Amino acid sequence: MLDLEVLLTIALFVGGTVLALQVSDAILSVIDARSVRDDDEPDRLTRGRMRELVWSVAVTAALAVIVAFGVDSAGRLVWEQERPVLGALTLVGCGLAAFLVGIVAVVAVVRRERPTYARIRRDLRDRARLALDAAELADFEARLARADRLRERRSRAGTLLRAIGVLTVVVLAALVIATAAGDVRLVLAFGAAVLLSVAAFVVAVRAGSVRMTALEAVLDAQRAEVDALLERARIPQRGKVPGLRDRVARALSILREQQR
Repeated sequence: MLDLEVLLTIALFVGGTVLALQVSDAILSVIDARSVRDDDEPDRLTRGRMRELVWSVAVTAALAVIVAFGVDSAGRLVWEQERPVLGALTLVGCGLAAFLVGIVAVVAVVRRERPTYARIRRDLRDRARLALDAAELADFEARLARADRLRERRSRAGTLLRAIGVLTVVVLAALVIATAAGDVRLVLAFGAAVLLSVAAFVVAVRAGSVRMTALEAVLDAQRAEVDALLERARIPQRGKVPGLRDRVARALSILREQQR
């Protein structure tokens, strides 16, 4: 049988961290589901920086606790048990975990923006008064095709991660309840944690489904507008004024700089 104190320490830390992330995910999912609408901000629908920042901070905080525990354990191995090799390996493992999680967090927050229908629409509107040449039209069409491909490959990993979170809480709760079957308070506490985890999972999945339905409707409307703008851009314009394109492009550039 597992030692109850060790099991409780692991269950309270890991289970508490996972449960907190599940609850925050459910709250953010409800907020996201209610805020889906067309907007002039090009990446508003496809980038959730608030969610990325919250999760990055939460995971970093949990990692800090794990690293602190690992460093303390390494010190004990070196100074108390006189096992320097194992202590060094523990430190290397902690450093490697911190490095990998840090890299993933940085990539998640600062990765390159994906092409979106709203961004393409904005750029086409900016050039609505200009005649696009063949190269520019081909560039817009390539951006549209890439946006279509990314839309089709949209990740469905969110539900899997949420299910893993529920499974983690359930397994830890089951181990604690089986080890401390006579402690009613522990049984009730971890039983309540399981119920809260399942409830957060249901809320997050339901809100995600609502958001996805609304998002598809908005993206369909944006893509239809992009198609219309491209179709109009394909119509050759006559009576061009020499130098007009450069003057208009320069004016639009100045206007965008003033609006920042």
